[in-house]
Order: sequence, then structure tokens, then C-alpha cells
Amino acid sequence: MDPAQVIDLTGSSDTEDCVTMKHTKIKAIGDYIRHRVAGPHHTETICVEDLALSESSTVLCTKQTQLYLTARDRGWACGYRNCQMLISSLIPLPILNTVPQVNELQQMLEQAWHAGFDRDGCTQLGRVVNTRKWIGATEVYCILAHLGVRARIVDFHRATGANGTHPALFAWIVEYFTCGASKDSSTRFTDKHPLYLQHQGHSRTVVGVEMADEGVCVLVFDPDVPVAQTPSRFLLSHTKHARQYQIVYVDSEPNSQAQIPKVISSTRIP
Repeated sequence: MDPAQVIDLTGSSDTEDCVTMKHTKIKAIGDYIRHRVAGPHHTETICVEDLALSESSTVLCTKQTQLYLTARDRGWACGYRNCQMLISSLIPLPILNTVPQVNELQQMLEQAWHAGFDRDGCTQLGRVVNTRKWIGATEVYCILAHLGVRARIVDFHRATGANGTHPALFAWIVEYFTCGASKDSSTRFTDKHPLYLQHQGHSRTVVGVEMADEGVCVLVFDPDVPVAQTPSRFLLSHTKHARQYQIVYVDSEPNSQAQIPKVISSTRIP
């Protein structure tokens, strides 16, 4: 059994034994305050609709996104956990009705390699099934390709702001979530899929943006961080801690693998 904790973005859960507990609002941009939910499967629920403050505007990814957090495989499986979050927003797929477990994702990755996707990555990593090898953006691309989902990779290969920050990264994320989003409430779910955000040695999942007078915050979930510390507001100043970032995003709905490029390319910004 996959030992992940699952968070429901909508504030409701299909798990019979899950108890929903709303978090406490705060008046200024800062950390969220949450309550742990005890249950036989350690399932936790966060009511994201309540996260927006009266003076801010929050735009979020699709409601069906599930957030996977775990302690047992902390340190090596963040790529797989973030991939699970992305896949959960796509369910159901023509060949998949549930989110795969980590070992199943490893098998899918190898199957994608055997089908000719990312031969360089295959050569570099070799075998991944039943290993603790890290995966990154290109491996997530391959897993999605195996599922018939075309993804794209965007490379933010250097800092574009003062003190090594990445305002171009923030601008791209804000545009992604807000383009076409309604403006009928302070907190808005969209039909956008979450983003897989990679930087040196780690990855996270971007589920939305929060805009206020103080500036813009990117809302991220980190599968390696205990639930009591997530979700978090990722500030522009935080981007200086990595020289480069990559984003994987879903480009189209599930389609034929024949239409998905097997040689991976990326868009470089700037």
C-alpha cells in the first residue's frame, strides 16, 4: 500500500473515515494555520476555499487535484509524489481510473523508455523499478506520455531579477493560472492543471497564485515537508535559492502517443 497522505483541495473527501476540519484564517500574508485530521489512512483535508483573505485574490487549479504527502520516502520520491498530484488532475484517463502508486509510476517510466521516449534519460538512469533513484522534469514528461498526455517543459535557465531572483518564472506562473480565469469571487478554481516545479535536487507542485497589495505569492505543496507546514506561499525572494527552474505543464488532453514527441525539447525563458 502506498503510504502517502492525501489532501483534497475541495475540502471534501471520499474517504469514509476522514473528518473535515477547517483551518483558522489569518489577517496577513504568512503561513497557513491548519488542524491535523486523524484517521486510519492519515488522510488530511484542507478547505482551500477559505484560504483567500478579503484583501487578496486567489486563483487555483482544478478542484479534482489531490495532494500527496509522505514521510516514508522523503528525500528521494518527491518527483513521483508531484507527478501523482499532476496525474490526479487528469483522472479519469482512457487507460487509467486511479492515481498510480510510486512503483507503478516507475514501471510506466521504463515502459515509456522502451517505447522510445527520451533515450538519453533512459541511458543515464537505466533501471528505476524498485530503486530510490530521483526523477525530474523529463521523467515526468515520459510518464505522462505513456498515459497519452502531452506535456511541455519550460526552462528558466537563469535569474532575471535582482539578487538572483526569477521574476520571469513568477510572471509565467501568474499568466498560466489567471489567463481566462473568471473574476466573480476572491477565490476561484479554474480548469487548469497544477504545475510540476523542478529546481536543483527537489521538486514541488504549484496549485495556484495569490495576489494582494503586498505582492504575488505562488501557492506550492512540497511532498517532503510535514503537513503541518504545507501548503506554503512561495515568494519571489525565495527563488534566489536556486539558479535554474523547470516547469512541466499539461499541453493538451489525453491523445495518441504517436502525436507526442519522443525527443524531449523545452522552451527557454528568457
